[in-house]
Amino acid sequence: MKSITKHLNLELICQRLSDVFNESETLARATQFVQRRSPLTGLMFVQALVIGFLKYPQASLSQLAQECAGLGFPISPQGLHDRIQQGSVDFLKVLYQQALQQLKSQIGLPIVLLHQFTHILVVDSTFQTLPDSLEEEYPGSGGKAACACLKVQLVYDFLSGNLSQLAIQAGRTPDQGYTQYLDIVTAGSLVLLDLGYFRLASLDEIARKGAFFLMRYLYHTVVCSLEGSRLDLLAYLESQGQAAVERPVLLGTASTTPVTCRLISVPVPLELAEERRRKAKRNAQEHGKTASERQLRMLGWSIYLTNVPEKWLSTSQVIAFYRIRWQIELVFKFWKSYCGLDKLPGVRPARVMTEFYAKLLVAIVSNFLVAPIRLPQEGSPEHEISIFQVRKILSDFAQDLLAQCFDPRAMQARLEALYHRIARYGYKQIRRKKPNALARLAQLSTTSPALA
Repeated sequence: MKSITKHLNLELICQRLSDVFNESETLARATQFVQRRSPLTGLMFVQALVIGFLKYPQASLSQLAQECAGLGFPISPQGLHDRIQQGSVDFLKVLYQQALQQLKSQIGLPIVLLHQFTHILVVDSTFQTLPDSLEEEYPGSGGKAACACLKVQLVYDFLSGNLSQLAIQAGRTPDQGYTQYLDIVTAGSLVLLDLGYFRLASLDEIARKGAFFLMRYLYHTVVCSLEGSRLDLLAYLESQGQAAVERPVLLGTASTTPVTCRLISVPVPLELAEERRRKAKRNAQEHGKTASERQLRMLGWSIYLTNVPEKWLSTSQVIAFYRIRWQIELVFKFWKSYCGLDKLPGVRPARVMTEFYAKLLVAIVSNFLVAPIRLPQEGSPEHEISIFQVRKILSDFAQDLLAQCFDPRAMQARLEALYHRIARYGYKQIRRKKPNALARLAQLSTTSPALA
């Protein structure tokens, strides 16, 4: 157990959890969820929902009412239903936002190569289908998509494991318009972006802040030599045969404030290239368009853009770092599969959004508890945490841990027992033939030009 807890400040973790939950009483009254003296306090309501959804991701009103009874307030499912109104939505919305700000880990992954950066920010989004009753507030994209849908924009700091920024938008809002993540980019940060966020002005702002970006090349983006002459990228790549290529380039033209970066291209296997082309044709057809021959030929390469200096990351390390972006998909999978965000019940807007914000709070609390132990500090990076196993362990400990908000000593004892269980049962089996992403990054640390 020492290898997993000796670097942790258990007292501080408990204090931050207690602060979030104990402040719920003030927030409940400020949002008018509680308007008079009531046996069902704001704290009890939050504890029942968080404990209930940790134990049962798709908990019914009956199961949640039983959690209230276990906390000392017997209430019927109908009685709980009656308490779920706009006040509960406002209350939980403010509470999850406060939890997002307060529940932060200060412990980075013990992989040397990552610590060249102050933060490694992964930006991406996920959708949540809603009942049609919420179409006016959260309109979907139309067509074959759901009438009502919301989008969660997330900035995930892979280095610390923190949820750094989170925003709720209408489902039809394009990713490219989400630029709020730039507000938290600081000097020394690395930002990993999906193609949907490609925007030259954003890349320029990242660079001006003394930070770094890494993303894929977006077809049609103008590429020039450092001298300013326009480069026919397809012709250039085809002239290089099957070799990986790296060269410095300018993105954009003089009128668009060109961005200086490294362009790295790697030819992909024919099978993958053909699969990409089939997908591109299908997507174009769905939008009433036709994919051009030039665009289809470009899909024979994976093309990366970054302003990280070569002395910090070699070509192979840049490609490995881009794969970090997929870690945010594990976060979304945890939210949906293990925190219950894949399904929201009923059609009544207050019930749907109360449960949405409650489950988002469950996700934030779970992430806070797991972030500092994603790898044992003295263990091999091959011992990556298993979110599936950890979810089951959190379910077992939920009630004992979160019912102790007013007793820090009891809460700390339960937290220590939780981490002891995770240390024994919560990590993945070592994979020798196919190392996980963290093991691969650790291996690359030994060949880093900056760390040699």
